[in-house]
Amino acid sequence: MKTIYKITITGLLALPLVSGLFSSCSDSWDDHFDEQRMASDKSLLELIRSNDELSDFLRVLETAHVYNNNHTTPVTFAQLLDADQSLTVWAPKNGTFNCDSLLRDCLTQEGDSMVGLHFLGNHIAHTLFNADMGDEGSSILMMNNKQVLGSQFDINPSSYNIPAMNGLLHVVDTEVPYNYNIYEGLTSMSKYQLIGKFLKRYETQELDEDASIQRGIDDGRIVYSDSVMNKVNILYNTFGKINSEDSTYFMFVPDETSWKQINDEADKYFNYGSVLKADSISEYWKNVSLMQGLFYNRNVQYHIMDSINSTMYSQREPEYNVFYRPFDEGGILTSEYIADSLYCSNGTIYTLKKWPFTKEQLYFRPITVETEQQSVLVDSKDCTFNYRTILADSVSNNGYLDIVQKSSTSNWNASFRIANTLSGTYDLYAVILPKQVNNKNSRDFKPNKFVASLSYKNVDGSTGVIDFDEAISNDPYHVDTLKIGRVTLPTCNYRQQDVTVTLTITCKISNRETKFSREMYLDCIYLKPIDVTEPNESKKR
Repeated sequence: MKTIYKITITGLLALPLVSGLFSSCSDSWDDHFDEQRMASDKSLLELIRSNDELSDFLRVLETAHVYNNNHTTPVTFAQLLDADQSLTVWAPKNGTFNCDSLLRDCLTQEGDSMVGLHFLGNHIAHTLFNADMGDEGSSILMMNNKQVLGSQFDINPSSYNIPAMNGLLHVVDTEVPYNYNIYEGLTSMSKYQLIGKFLKRYETQELDEDASIQRGIDDGRIVYSDSVMNKVNILYNTFGKINSEDSTYFMFVPDETSWKQINDEADKYFNYGSVLKADSISEYWKNVSLMQGLFYNRNVQYHIMDSINSTMYSQREPEYNVFYRPFDEGGILTSEYIADSLYCSNGTIYTLKKWPFTKEQLYFRPITVETEQQSVLVDSKDCTFNYRTILADSVSNNGYLDIVQKSSTSNWNASFRIANTLSGTYDLYAVILPKQVNNKNSRDFKPNKFVASLSYKNVDGSTGVIDFDEAISNDPYHVDTLKIGRVTLPTCNYRQQDVTVTLTITCKISNRETKFSREMYLDCIYLKPIDVTEPNESKKR
């Protein structure tokens, strides 16, 4: 008697058995197939084995193993086609694919899984598809979870709709190429290897507790008899679900030469000095910053002809991660920028002719410290504070810090954290408001007068200080943006909890200088990126 294998497949190649999914599987066809099936006493495997033109395909079926829950099983694809299931097989003839290469891949566990996913799973479906019905435009859900159009199968008119006791066999004259999704394309194809290696580094396996089968509890922990593992990547939450077959994305990819150039340029801005795992932190945030304008979700674009927003677009910073008029002459989606494209199962990868971004658009951005936010205040002396809110176009973030001296002669000081700085050059400013923002009838038109100092971390971890000794005074009649000086920071604290840059403002008014006011309305501290490094306008100590 024939041994019939009852195989339940989940995980990597898991799909429920589907009936009536396509219009080609009509009731009349189902009835016709049932009659043919009852008349057939051969399985799909036996039909393939009896066809000399399919001997290469048979060798691969007998060698490659089915994967269950992302783990290899002892079951080969040949055994699957001999089992009691309803399948459709598109079997490519000898010479239409590289059999020897596939067999070599099967020698390793990773290669074996790829042969199942990319080749065999791309030619087998868990549904009946009748080539006679003429519905070539139908989308067929294959065993590897890819959608393939019926028109992609070059079916030999003399060898299709061959009934088996467990499905249908079509003999085809060409193999159907595997259609990568965007994540697979980036991490599998050599032309994208520089970006792909970065993405792959953060790929892990995660237990799917809902799909896994529990065996019991041992020492307070759940033990599973059948663990379903899913491939996850922390960068999915950053760039989007670019591995999902249910989503639609497009992305821009630079060529290797351009990517190396912009990486080399960015290196000097992401120097984390002597912090633990500085190289890994630098590599992560540098690449995330460079790639934030590359990924786009088609489903969330407001009006794609007018503008496109990357997956990292934020309404809090509407000037970044957006391209306007992308299809107009010179637009990002025109031949001026696009060299070629790769159609993927969940979108499109566009190869760029030239890099469309500046470092100011991606990472070397202005920094604004809102001093009315209590979390930025590090220390203070001889003063008290009022945190005020006001709706005014001229006031940053609709708030400011009112610094009040403790006595009429107090030369106070206040220190503020400056987060997310890069290891680059900035012009440093303080924005001071006139007293009339709080009381339009105020007659206090006395200016403030102050000096400043900036502390930071050197590459070796030591603390550096820059003193700006020249006293600065503001225009008390207007919102005044005062340049404190130019600084070059040797280290970066971008996205770090330990903020290493601090600005201290010190009131500097002698008892005889009665024309100045010690009370200050400090709107914000502002750092403007400077492309060309020049000497610090200050004294280091």
